[in-house]
Amino acid sequence: MEHVPRRDRVPLRYAADRRSLFVLGALTVLFIVEWSGVARHPGLLAATCVLAFVACVVKHNHVHCSTFTRRRWNAVFGVLLSLLTGHPTTAIITAHTVRHHGHNQSTLDWVRCSVVGFRWNWMNLLAFPFVAVARMRRERASDLRVWRRARPALYRQAVAERVALYGVMAPLFALDWKATLVYLVGPWLFGQWGIVTINLLQHQGCDPATPWNHSRNVTGHVVNWLLLNNGFHTAHHVWPSVHWSLLPEVHRTSVVPYMRPELEHRSLIAACWHQFVKAPRAAPVEAR
Repeated sequence: MEHVPRRDRVPLRYAADRRSLFVLGALTVLFIVEWSGVARHPGLLAATCVLAFVACVVKHNHVHCSTFTRRRWNAVFGVLLSLLTGHPTTAIITAHTVRHHGHNQSTLDWVRCSVVGFRWNWMNLLAFPFVAVARMRRERASDLRVWRRARPALYRQAVAERVALYGVMAPLFALDWKATLVYLVGPWLFGQWGIVTINLLQHQGCDPATPWNHSRNVTGHVVNWLLLNNGFHTAHHVWPSVHWSLLPEVHRTSVVPYMRPELEHRSLIAACWHQFVKAPRAAPVEAR
């Protein structure tokens, strides 16, 4: 039998995505351990919620820059990500890739910061994900109907993800609906909450009309190690197809010289404090 090189067994486009796979593996173990009752503890559940959020970041990265070099591997990975995040991978294409990246902070962007306008910014933080998701569900048309005619391969992928997700959820609810709600749906909802709400931190008070000042960045090493460089948001918006592992260097060389310095924070906690507690309210800015 011919020896198969290690790099061909798992055909990653970038070696850095071993970290993505490690996070997803750890999340899978936690889901199994907690749902089955082998071990349950508030600390484990908290870790599961955090990793569910990171899984949403992995899904976001995969949609922008496919993880594997082979189409079939990417298709299977899309299904796996759907199962680990409780939401079809292809479902974020229109809302995020088309609407948010294509029409950042305009009326076509369902997660634009101007959908909330309370006097106190901490109230905007609390309300934003619910208002944004409600608007999205009210305004979006059926992707499947459009893709079935115009993009049949994407349509088949979207159907496969939904069949897998609903096909797994049904028996799990039947076997133990309480464990499914607490140890699967709970972390899924936290992950979805996090990936939607972070838009407010990343864009509120920024200028979407400018090429370099439309996003806020968090550059700390620890938070970006965990969140796969999601803090380098300006570079991601300018070059959305660039792999996440390359964003710190792109930020340093191609963003920092042109960006307003106040749009960069080292600490995620400090950035949140400054934006939502210290500053009472940031005036909403909409792109024209």
